[in-house]
Amino acid sequence: MKHLKLSLIFLLALAQFSFSQTEIISRVKEATLFSNKAQINRVESVKLIQGDNLVQFTGLESSIDNNSVQISGTNGITIIANYFQMTNTKKESQSFAIRKLLDSLDFLKREEQLGRLNVQNLNAEKNMILYNKSANGVNSGFNLDNMLDMAEFYRNNLGKIDSLVYDENIRVTELREQSRKINVTLKELGYKNRANSLFVTVFSEKAQTVYLKLIYMVNNIGWTPFYEIKSEGIGSKVNAICKASIHQNSQVDWNQVQLTLSTSNPMNYGVLPIIHPWVLRFQSDAKKFKSLSYNQGSISNRQLNSAYAPEQEKRYDSKSGASYTTATDNMVNREFNISKPYSIKGADGKAVVTLEDYNFDVDYVYYAAPKYSCDVFLIAHIDDWEQYNLLPGAANLFLEGTFVGTTMINPNAISDTMSLVLGKDKRIVAKREKIKDLARNSILGGNKKVEMGIQITVKNNKSKDIEIIVEDQVPTTSNEKIEIIIKDISGAKKKDTTGQLTWKYTLKAGETKIHKIKYEVKHPKNKPLSNF
Repeated sequence: MKHLKLSLIFLLALAQFSFSQTEIISRVKEATLFSNKAQINRVESVKLIQGDNLVQFTGLESSIDNNSVQISGTNGITIIANYFQMTNTKKESQSFAIRKLLDSLDFLKREEQLGRLNVQNLNAEKNMILYNKSANGVNSGFNLDNMLDMAEFYRNNLGKIDSLVYDENIRVTELREQSRKINVTLKELGYKNRANSLFVTVFSEKAQTVYLKLIYMVNNIGWTPFYEIKSEGIGSKVNAICKASIHQNSQVDWNQVQLTLSTSNPMNYGVLPIIHPWVLRFQSDAKKFKSLSYNQGSISNRQLNSAYAPEQEKRYDSKSGASYTTATDNMVNREFNISKPYSIKGADGKAVVTLEDYNFDVDYVYYAAPKYSCDVFLIAHIDDWEQYNLLPGAANLFLEGTFVGTTMINPNAISDTMSLVLGKDKRIVAKREKIKDLARNSILGGNKKVEMGIQITVKNNKSKDIEIIVEDQVPTTSNEKIEIIIKDISGAKKKDTTGQLTWKYTLKAGETKIHKIKYEVKHPKNKPLSNF
């Protein structure tokens, strides 16, 4: 009896420190996005027994960096070990779109199986009739009336069975084609019938409910900054909205996930930086309008190829999404904490998040180079833009509510002024034409002399005064046999090395301004100029 009591006590103690296995379909709670990857946080409550527990986390991403996995828990539990293993995927862990397709696939498979069974039954029925026909032919004598009746019976019934078999085979073929298309769609959505599961061995000193937290890195997720820059024209501030374009293709849908966007590169952590020599040098004078360049008779910026927008009658105001974002500046990176949770699909999922909203004080100026383009462009100059800590990215430009083109924001630019070309203004007219009375060709001995006169007319048809810069040029040469004499440039500033002419002034409302250029070129008559 004493030995029996001791055995019972031992069995009870063994039951207290037993082993339990729990499967959890976890959800993404938080995600920190970098340019081309993300750190995922999952937190789940788990019921543990006293002793060892094996917890299986399913519904995880397929591109987890196994080396980055961190596991922690509450209430004094001990994480003993963890490992990944391929397991059959649970339908419950899939996205709604995939679950719906899997349900359809199950229905089609059932219908296909029933169709094949129906064909088997019809063929069995046909064989039974044919067997009876053979049996009757052996056991009965010849009777014309009986033979005719049997022929009619077989004709009606066998034909009907063959027709039903044919129709059923067609239906089974159609069901197979529908199943094939669904499988193709499932593959496009990233569905796999087997996937990684994380198994975690947890020791608990007592039966309790705890929280387990998983942190790890995942590929196929990232974000890119871009801007929407808007202006209502001269006299208004420029509104710049910095946004983030998020892409995620982890094959796991996000439902109301808390997002943080970071500008750092997590792969650089742990790598010691190298201090290189810092040598200061003089920089060459940068041209203020270096973004405007001549290219075969046209201005090269893409954003200049848009028509000027008419004045808007209505203005639509809405709350900026930046109110949901908090920016944190660190020494080497910036982080944007988004207070509004987001839901993003796991297969080619996309979202746009507003990060920051700026209002810049700007100086507006018009620019014209009528030798290469008759259009006049509105430019916004933003001084001291470095204080705003902008991110590099593409910018969509809008003038008075109309899209006018794109440009790039480069925070590493050395210029103190950022210039944005906001499009063409058809109400400012610039015309360039040859002055016929001053255009003459003559021969003097062995030389040819060409006299040229150019007139540039600029007119302001707006009701406001404007600041404008007009640029043109006169020829230059380094060949001593080519002589260039500049007679008139109407007060323009001239660069001797390039021959560039610049006029900058205020053009009043309704005013017309005329600039004249006069010069002559002499060269040997037997050596024509190639580009004149």
